Amino acid sequence: MKKLYIIPFILIFSISQINAQRVIGYYPQWVQESFTPDKIDYDVITYVIHSFAWPDEEGNILHYDNMLSQSISNTVHDNGAKILLSFGGGGQSWGFPASTSTPELREIFIDNIISICETYNYDGVDIDWEQPFNVTEKNNLTSFIIELRQAFDAIYPDWIISMAVPISNWAGQYYDFDQLKQSVEFFNAMTYDIHGSWTNHAGHNAPLYPSPIGDPDGSVSTGINYLLNTRGIEPNKLNMGIPFYGIEYNAPDINQPFTGGVVYRYYNEYYELINNGWDYIWDSDGQVPYLKNSTEDKIITIDDSLSVSIKSGYAISNNLGGLMIWALGYDYIDGTQKLVQSMKYNYLDVDVDPNPDKVSINIINYPNPFNPVTALRYDLPEQTHVNIIIYDMLGREVKTLINQSQDAGYKSVIWNATNDYGKPVSAGIYLYQIQAGEYMQTKKMVLLK
Repeated sequence: MKKLYIIPFILIFSISQINAQRVIGYYPQWVQESFTPDKIDYDVITYVIHSFAWPDEEGNILHYDNMLSQSISNTVHDNGAKILLSFGGGGQSWGFPASTSTPELREIFIDNIISICETYNYDGVDIDWEQPFNVTEKNNLTSFIIELRQAFDAIYPDWIISMAVPISNWAGQYYDFDQLKQSVEFFNAMTYDIHGSWTNHAGHNAPLYPSPIGDPDGSVSTGINYLLNTRGIEPNKLNMGIPFYGIEYNAPDINQPFTGGVVYRYYNEYYELINNGWDYIWDSDGQVPYLKNSTEDKIITIDDSLSVSIKSGYAISNNLGGLMIWALGYDYIDGTQKLVQSMKYNYLDVDVDPNPDKVSINIINYPNPFNPVTALRYDLPEQTHVNIIIYDMLGREVKTLINQSQDAGYKSVIWNATNDYGKPVSAGIYLYQIQAGEYMQTKKMVLLK
């Protein structure tokens, strides 16, 4: 009886302390017809970045056909989120060098930005110039952002400026972050495309850590460290990008040479390939999976619910301001958004660590939500006694999964949605709690039936 009364109090206390981080979702024009703005999960997404408009060389604003509609902004606002208009992108940044080159042209460009934001009821802008290539363009970008902020402050001080930024010095050297961060509310780190057609091997799109170890092409973590430690961006101003797409190579395996070009696939495309001629393989070095088709000598480097949950833990442990998605709609399958849901249950609904000064043990379950089986994965930094228990939302013990001493290392345990008596449990929200030595953490998972 003692456990029955004490446990619910502990759980309720921790659940109430929910993270209030940003989740940024880029919303490209080409998904609008199939993924209308009402389908966005506003329980997760706090900022929608509508993509793309772009400047021509005279500061006029161009955009995709059938893109702009005040109804989109109205839908976003009605659901409690903000919406920014993004300028630029990978193929639409050609007008930036000229349109920011003189005070006169910058003024024209800024006036046009304000006009279009007023017309379509945006809450500000995202600048995605990919990318300045010299010191002159660097200085012009800085002047443009400062003048844009001044113009906003004069008439709409609540309007937001965000920026999409690179994660290495190859392009990052042409961003004056010391100046930019004074005018920009948050930066969206493009922590993806770490490998691609330009690299000498078929590498991961967005490995959390270098794979293989020491890979000079980098990783998400090396990119985040560059922005935080080398360029001095405050953690709360930085959103870590997560790609909802994968890259297909003609290669026999990961980190091997490839032939021909590459193919980009949305999550909802490659999800259907798993166990349908393609094997799912987890890379413990990079902490990301990939798909392999041995018959055709092809691989696809991807992110999935498990890697998203691990990256969510990384963002939390490094006190980052938020996560960024490229792009909304890419994970939409039959009314579900599996990667967005992983963020919900592993980022926004993460319980506060009651032992913040002790060694962290990141435990996650995959898949989440699940039916009928989920795997709980965790990494022990040292040998210790481990206790993992499943509770229902009333704090009642459902299942003891682990109660034993374990050696240091990467661990996994399966829960098949049964109780201690071997009987199936009903669908709903459950809590799993790990106690390892003096460390304790509790998280949520959802059983679907």
